[in-house]
Amino acid sequence: MSAVQGFGAAILWTAQGTYLTLNSDSSTMSRNTGVFWMISNMSMLLGNAFVSYALRDKDNFDESTRTFIYTVLIAVSVFGALLFLLLRSPVSSEGTVNERVETISFIQQIKNTKSLFLTKDMRLLNISFFFTGLHLSFYASVYSSSIGFTKRMGSNSKQLVALSGLFIGIGEILGGLIFSILGQKTFDNNIISKGLSHSAVIALGFIVNIVAYGLIFINLPDDSPFGDTTAKSFINPNQYLAIFCSFLLGFGDSCFNTQLYNIVGLKYSENSAPPMALFNFMQSIAAALSFYYSNYFGIQIQLILLMVSLTMATLSFFKVEESTDKRYYEAI
Repeated sequence: MSAVQGFGAAILWTAQGTYLTLNSDSSTMSRNTGVFWMISNMSMLLGNAFVSYALRDKDNFDESTRTFIYTVLIAVSVFGALLFLLLRSPVSSEGTVNERVETISFIQQIKNTKSLFLTKDMRLLNISFFFTGLHLSFYASVYSSSIGFTKRMGSNSKQLVALSGLFIGIGEILGGLIFSILGQKTFDNNIISKGLSHSAVIALGFIVNIVAYGLIFINLPDDSPFGDTTAKSFINPNQYLAIFCSFLLGFGDSCFNTQLYNIVGLKYSENSAPPMALFNFMQSIAAALSFYYSNYFGIQIQLILLMVSLTMATLSFFKVEESTDKRYYEAI
């Protein structure tokens, strides 16, 4: 069922990214991407709050609780899918059907995706896509669990897991809000002018993530991903620092994902489905790899791998944006 869920998620994220691109142009892409990312990550706040409510005063996941939670999740999923079916056809700024919408056979789409995968810019972007998958699996599974396993955090260490998820969501939402506002400003020749360029946001994400990884490195014991531990790291584990790092992880993730959706939408606006599919393909491969090695590597090795991949992803993005035709940014 995990595989089925992953397959469905890949379809949804590819469809959402493609629809977002078809309904945006160079003047609205940054704003729309920020709004999309902000709204989509509100689920981290609402979802954690809902599950916390459903599990209040319960010591086990009994049948009635399971039925209640999954009934609500199914209802929300069905409602969301129905709303997607009711969305309007993409239209241009003149109010006509978007000319970028075209019917392509499945076989031709596969060929287009394969050809795109081998291009220089996409090879560079794949490095950035890959990093977001590693980062995603780290904050979604490894980090919050590690906080709960660290007994030196205090007697409430298990309760901090939900709080960590909430602050990751706050970081994601705040990032989407900020970049949806600043993304409408203008810049020339990579010089900030009343706003932030894509590279500037990625640079900000690099700094935020490096700070987060460094603080986690000294705050959590190396064996914290594997189960309950009373070990001490470089400092005595601090719960306030741990929750602050949760916020940083969410904000850093928002920096990268909003700009990757942005540049993909701008560079491949004529046919955005293949690059969006490759985005999810590389991200999912990286997430699966991270889930696997997290069972064998302590948190310090995992953080070192994240730092290396973060550096490569940042440099790759800079290179892609440098080679991108400036006409895509004239109205940003």
